[in-house]
Amino acid sequence: MTAAGGGEGPSLSAITARAAACGLDLSPEAGTAIQAHARLVLLRNAVLHLTTIVDPPEFLERHLGESFEGAALLPAGTRGVLLDLGSGNGYPGIPIALLRPGLTPVLAESSAKKAAFLKEALAVAGLAGGSVIGRNVQRTADIEELDRLAVIVCRAAGGWERIIPKVAKRLVPGGKIMIWAGADLERILGRTTWKPFEVEQIRALPGRSNATIALLKPIVV
Repeated sequence: MTAAGGGEGPSLSAITARAAACGLDLSPEAGTAIQAHARLVLLRNAVLHLTTIVDPPEFLERHLGESFEGAALLPAGTRGVLLDLGSGNGYPGIPIALLRPGLTPVLAESSAKKAAFLKEALAVAGLAGGSVIGRNVQRTADIEELDRLAVIVCRAAGGWERIIPKVAKRLVPGGKIMIWAGADLERILGRTTWKPFEVEQIRALPGRSNATIALLKPIVV
């Protein structure tokens, strides 16, 4: 598979090494699935505009590497439903589900074309138990058909700061919220709607100023 400007994407050895840098032991099967997903993103990119990043090293770091950094925040035995809000091209939900196979990915994407792509991406990655919600998810009523959530991840969805506190009401006890955010994170977490949550970890993203992953959980009262 090739893609204009992107070639075949990162090599399997580079993917494995980047996962190892996060302390993750990537199985050959998971590595192959992650590579297949990356190739599909690049193959469909010219039509669907899934990413502006096509240079293999940068693609590896920004899409796969940042997903690996998130997966490393979750215990290996984490189980349940993983909801990826505004999934778009399948990052970070697909790699996290491959690295934490106890999680069942549900990819939420309002664009019909991208939602169709995500169904193909789940199949290519061998995530037969995963599913796609092809509509806006902004409140608990939008995900009533799902089992309660173990993990909510959000990397690029607009309006996440107002959506996640609502959707988080569907978390299981001990459930987690994972947010990829910039310099405005502290300000947003200071809002009243975020008071029911506490930060467990903040992980800086390598080579990116003010870019972090925040792992949060609801405060038990």
